[in-house]
Amino acid sequence: MNADRERLPSWSEALAPATEELRSSDALHASIAAVDGRGAVFLRWDFGRHGGTFGIDEAEVFEAATRTAIARRLPLVTITRSGGTRLPEGMRALVGIPRAVLALADLRAAGLAHLSIADNPTTGGVWVAIGTQADLRFAIAPGTVGFSGPRVVPVMTGRELDPGANTAQAAYDAGLVDAAGDHDAAGAWLSTALRALDPDEAGGVPATSGATDPPVADGAEQFSKSREVDRPSGSNLIDGLLTNRVELRSRDAQTRATLGRLVGRRVLAVALAANRGGMPTPAGFTLVSRAARFAGALDVPLITLVDTPGADPHTEADGLSASIAESMTAVLTTTAPTIALLHGEGGSGGALAAATTDLIGVGPHGWFGALGPDGAASALRSSPADAARMMRITPRELIEDGVADAFVAEGDEASWIATAIDRLRSLPTGQRLSTRRTRWSSPL
Repeated sequence: MNADRERLPSWSEALAPATEELRSSDALHASIAAVDGRGAVFLRWDFGRHGGTFGIDEAEVFEAATRTAIARRLPLVTITRSGGTRLPEGMRALVGIPRAVLALADLRAAGLAHLSIADNPTTGGVWVAIGTQADLRFAIAPGTVGFSGPRVVPVMTGRELDPGANTAQAAYDAGLVDAAGDHDAAGAWLSTALRALDPDEAGGVPATSGATDPPVADGAEQFSKSREVDRPSGSNLIDGLLTNRVELRSRDAQTRATLGRLVGRRVLAVALAANRGGMPTPAGFTLVSRAARFAGALDVPLITLVDTPGADPHTEADGLSASIAESMTAVLTTTAPTIALLHGEGGSGGALAAATTDLIGVGPHGWFGALGPDGAASALRSSPADAARMMRITPRELIEDGVADAFVAEGDEASWIATAIDRLRSLPTGQRLSTRRTRWSSPL
C-alpha cells in the first residue's frame, strides 16, 4: 500500500491527507480525507499502475467507496488520472462503466455531492462514467481530457485529432468542466466548493428599505426604463449576493449558474441572462436544466435572476425550442425550493423558462410579457408603447394579476430571498410541490 501510494500525485496527497484508509486496488486508492477540516471520501487514480485504468477490482473499490460516502453522509471527491478501461480484461472491465454510473446515481439519490478533478490524462470510460457525471468538475491544465486518447484516434478514424482537441482547455471552452487550472487552483476550487456545500448556518436577515409598494408606472414607461436605466446585471447581482462562489459552466456567455452562500444559506443562483440585453441560446437553457437537477438532488434552493428580452431566435436549428421546454420542466419539477427575481426584462417563454418557481419577486425595473413590447408591436401592428400597456407588464400589474408575489426594492434582494428561503423551508416538501403545481397548472 505505501509503495503504491507513493505513485499518487504529490499535490493530491498534500491537498487532502488521508485520515482513514478504505479498500483500494492497484490503480485506485480510496480513503477518507479532510480539506480545511471538511471530510470527504476520496478516490485517487494511480497512473503509475496499469495507466490508472479501470478494471474489475477498480469497479469494486469504486462501489465500496460510494457506499461508504452514503453511509457516513460525506461528499465524494474523485481525482482521476486514467487511460480509461483496462483493455486486457475486455468486457469484464467495460461493464465497470454502468456500475460506476449506478453507484453515482445512488450517491445523488442520497443527496450527496460528487466533485471531480480530471488530472492529466483522463480519458475513456473513467471520463465518461465518472468525470462527466460529477456535480462540479475541474480539469488540470494543460492536460488531456476527453473520451479518446490522442494515440487511439488516428488508428480508429484515419486522421489526427484537431489541434487542441480533447484537452482540459477544450473541455472548459465546451462547458464540459466548470473550471480549469493548475494544481494550486484545483485545491482552492475544491476548498471553496466544499465550503459552499456546508449545511445552512442559523443567521439573521439583512434589514430592508421598507419599500413594499411597486412604483406607479404605465407599461411603456416600465419597458423604457428597463433598457435605459443604469442598473445591475444578473451577473452583478450574483457577485453581490453570494460568497464562496463556484461556477457551473456553459458555452453560453449569456447565462450564468453559481453555487454559493447567501446570508449563510447555501443556494444555486442562475442569471438568465447574465448580461444586460443578453438572449440565451440552447446551451444556456441546458445550464438552467442542469442547475435545477443539481438543486433538487442536493436540496439546495434554486434562485433564478431573470432579465432577458427573450431567447436567441437565431439558434432554433440548434434545438432552442426543446431546450426551453426542457429547462422549464426541470424548474417546475425540481424538489428544491425555487425562487425567481424578475429584476429586468422578462420577454416571452425564454424568460418564463426560469421563472416557473414557488415564489416570484419583481424589482422596480422588472416587466414580464408574452413577448417583448417591441416584438409584440410588430405582431399586433401597434406601437411598442400601446403593446406594453395592453399586456399589463408592470410590477404593480404583475402582482395584481397573480404573476408575481411581491415587490422587491433595489438593495432588498438578499433580505427578500433569504426570507423566502426560510418561508419555503418551513413547509413540508410535498405541500410546497403541490402548491407549485397548482400555481402553474391553473389560469391566472
